[in-house]
Amino acid sequence: MNKIVVLLLLIILSSCTNTKRIVTVNHTDLPKPIGPYSHSTSYGDLIFVSGQIGIDPKSNTLKQGIQEQTIQIFENLKAILQNNNSDLNHITKTTIFITDLKNFEVINKIYGSYFQNHFPARSTIEVVSLPKNAAIEIECIAVKIRD
Repeated sequence: MNKIVVLLLLIILSSCTNTKRIVTVNHTDLPKPIGPYSHSTSYGDLIFVSGQIGIDPKSNTLKQGIQEQTIQIFENLKAILQNNNSDLNHITKTTIFITDLKNFEVINKIYGSYFQNHFPARSTIEVVSLPKNAAIEIECIAVKIRD
């Protein structure tokens, strides 16, 4: 009887341990973060992507204009998600920060062109300013692609 109780206790204890941990991915093909943060972290199947502005990874400069910045952000997001075994179709939530709501229609058209199978939940917030005087910043939460 004691052996059965000990065995059941061991099974219960081993099932309660959490083997998941926060993982940071090194993105060598992107501009270096402009502060003390990571481009992305993941926990289990969830991927948390820091806000991205339209910096070209080749020249390390901010693209000019709202269209160019928005497109560059999505290209950067694609690279980050690919490095995390995911893609744009696995984004569950985005938050868009823009400095001028008058640009919303242009942003919305570009945004919509990057999603094929679904549209993630989304918030859009007008802010006074963004790093490097960017006009737009987008962050997202995604899930990993299951094999």
